Amino acid sequence: MRELRLLALLHELVEAGSQAKAADELGVDRKTLWRSMNSGRLAPVLATALERRLLADARAELAGRAERIDALEQRVGALEHALGTGFEAVRREVAVLRVAPAPEARPSGERAAQGPPAAPAHEQPSGSGAPARPPWRPYPQLVTAEPEPGEELVYGEATAHVAAWREARRQSREGRRRLERLDAELRMRELELVLIGDHELTLPPAVYPWDRADRRSELWRRRQALADARAERKRALIRRWARRLLTLGIWRT
Repeated sequence: MRELRLLALLHELVEAGSQAKAADELGVDRKTLWRSMNSGRLAPVLATALERRLLADARAELAGRAERIDALEQRVGALEHALGTGFEAVRREVAVLRVAPAPEARPSGERAAQGPPAAPAHEQPSGSGAPARPPWRPYPQLVTAEPEPGEELVYGEATAHVAAWREARRQSREGRRRLERLDAELRMRELELVLIGDHELTLPPAVYPWDRADRRSELWRRRQALADARAERKRALIRRWARRLLTLGIWRT
C-alpha cells in the first residue's frame, strides 16, 4: 500500500507537468525518475523524496482542516448568539401578548359573513415540498450504494453523477451481454474519476472518508481499471467479429 501511494503520487506529478518538472520538484535526477517510471519500481532516493512530498501534503491538509474547524466554531458561536437573541425577542413578544386586551367580540352574523379564518401565508401542508435542510449524516462525503431521501441536498452538483454511477454499476453486473457489461464498466470508471477527483467523494465499500493520499491512490487504481476495461472491450470486439466471420454472420450475440 505504501508503494502504491508513492507510485500514484509520482504519476500525478508527471501528469500535472512532465517528467523533467516532476524530477525538479522532487529534487532527484531525471534519469532516476525515468527508470522508476519504466520499471514500476521506486529507487530509494525517489521513494524518500516522494515520502517527503506526501508528508508536506498531509501537513498542508491538516492546516486547511484546522482553518475550516476554526471557521465552523466561529459560525456556531454566531448562531448561538443569534438564537439567544431570537429567543429573548420571542419571550418578550409572548409577555406582551399575555397582557394585551382581548379584541371586542363581534356579532355572530358578522363572523359568519367573514367566513373561516384564513390560514397564515407562511404555513404549508406537511410533505408538500423538499426538505429545507440536508438529512444528517456523520460523513456527507460517503456515497451510498442505494439512493436515499434528500440526498440531492447532500451531494449538490454531484447528484446527477452519483445517480449515473449507480446505474452504470448495476448494468456492469446485470447486463445480459458481455459488451453491454463492459460498456457499463467503462462508464462507471469514468464517473468514478469525476466523483473522486472533481467532487472529492468517497465510494463504497469505504465506511470512512478518504484523505488526500487515499483519493490519489484510488484515482490511480481507477485509471488502471479503466485502461484494463478498455483493453478487455477491444479484445471482446475482436472475438465477436472473428466469430461472425467464421459463422458467415450467423453468430451475432
